[in-house]
Amino acid sequence: MPFALALPDWLVRENYITLATWVLVLATFLLVIATVIMYCDSRSKGKEQRERWKQEDDARAKDQKRRWAREDELRAEDAKPKVAVEIGKREDGPEIVFKCFNLGNTIFFVHQIIITATSPKTSVRTSDLVGPPVLLPGTVMSTTYDCEGLLTDSLQEAKAVFVLRGQHGLEHTDPVWFYVSRDPTGGYDWTVGRLADRLPGAIVPQPRLIPKGS
Repeated sequence: MPFALALPDWLVRENYITLATWVLVLATFLLVIATVIMYCDSRSKGKEQRERWKQEDDARAKDQKRRWAREDELRAEDAKPKVAVEIGKREDGPEIVFKCFNLGNTIFFVHQIIITATSPKTSVRTSDLVGPPVLLPGTVMSTTYDCEGLLTDSLQEAKAVFVLRGQHGLEHTDPVWFYVSRDPTGGYDWTVGRLADRLPGAIVPQPRLIPKGS
């Protein structure tokens, strides 16, 4: 009460008290509005941040899945047999010598060789493979093939495909082409490549000559 008595008379008049009350109410109302705005803004920013975190988590998860898928592809690719097939001719015989080199990091089984002639189209399957049928990395196996059954009255084109059995089932090598012809002695001779290689001026590849006893 002493404090109230010290105030000027106009501040304690009823109309000024009413005005002060309304000013206080207005200030409180504005404070409430400001608080609501700050709350809504904070909530909105929090939602945006959570969405940003979720997008980042989703992106990291997708990236991880892509890395796993890529690693699976690389492992599957690495598990496939990687080979090089070479054909050669021995000095002491006309037969074709097929050599299959294991250039990869996996072990595989040489299932069979398929010889397919183009005219008439026939196939001869052979499994009498010389050497170990299971190829370790860095090893080679070889087998011979007598072309007598491919002879016709004209040049005969044929291809050879190795069928390999690895961790993921059967795999076929790229074909190796050759063509066979009769020779004047009644036997036969063969050449690496396709008949299209016989175009004038074309360089015809020669088979590797294998010494006797090799």
